[in-house]
Amino acid sequence: MKIRLGTRKSNLAVTQTESVAQLLRAHYPEIEIEIVKLSTKGDEVLHKPIGQVGSKGVFVKEIEQALLDREIDLAVHSMKDMPGDVTPGLCFVNPPEGADPRDVLVAKEGLDLSKKDQAFRFGTGSLRRALQLKLLFPHCETVPIRGNIETRMSKIESENLDGVVLAYAGLQRGGYTDRVHSVFSGLDIIPAPCQGILALQIREDDQDLKDLLAPLTHEDTLIRYETERAFQGALDGSCQTPMGIFTSVQGDQMTLIGCFGSEDGQIFVRRGISGFLKDRQALAQTLARELKEEVDEKRTC
Repeated sequence: MKIRLGTRKSNLAVTQTESVAQLLRAHYPEIEIEIVKLSTKGDEVLHKPIGQVGSKGVFVKEIEQALLDREIDLAVHSMKDMPGDVTPGLCFVNPPEGADPRDVLVAKEGLDLSKKDQAFRFGTGSLRRALQLKLLFPHCETVPIRGNIETRMSKIESENLDGVVLAYAGLQRGGYTDRVHSVFSGLDIIPAPCQGILALQIREDDQDLKDLLAPLTHEDTLIRYETERAFQGALDGSCQTPMGIFTSVQGDQMTLIGCFGSEDGQIFVRRGISGFLKDRQALAQTLARELKEEVDEKRTC
């Protein structure tokens, strides 16, 4: 049997896909695996802010089309890149073990973050991160950056930045944890929904592959995936919508901290909710609704 895994061409995307290939080989040594590298609009158009490239799915549409066209059998994405709605004819299977969801700072040598009143210059391509950095460091300037991990880290020198904010998961998977200056708690900078979780996407009618992938499921990651996808789906935002969620489990209880704002960055709110773990999706939808209502109220003031 042969399985073709589709992925973006970046080093990180290929590394993530190879990790899925390794999991498959561990369970099914007889399977032949081919990794198919594909280019997406989000990868090709780097001279514009991501919001001007497209509203949703700019890093996944071409890969999804290859899946629908049966050019690949399994697509491996970063779940945080996936729109809240699911493309007709495709579905996600339960995720493998995820990585740390938090954001981190890669900084120039000797940076001292204790000086909160200093006018730091931080690079980030995320409005969610930029707005929360402003809450932590009121005098900071955020500079929009794009590109892969290596390109973004290089901008510390080329753009004269104090640091760049990236997903911890990407640095872990890419082998760059030695570059981490600081790890932001999930309360200081609320992460993107499903940050650090891989999306395994297949054709909806491919029952054989669904069965084959079932043993890769990681239960704790599945809980976070179900919760945070419910939150994202309820908000139905674009890639430029500043939204985030951080979840934690304590026995049969769960706490969710969320954030949401307007795409112009003028309104940004945060709040939390707690309840039973078994009610996680309903809790996430309630939190999303309350955040959305608060933003709408502030718009009318």
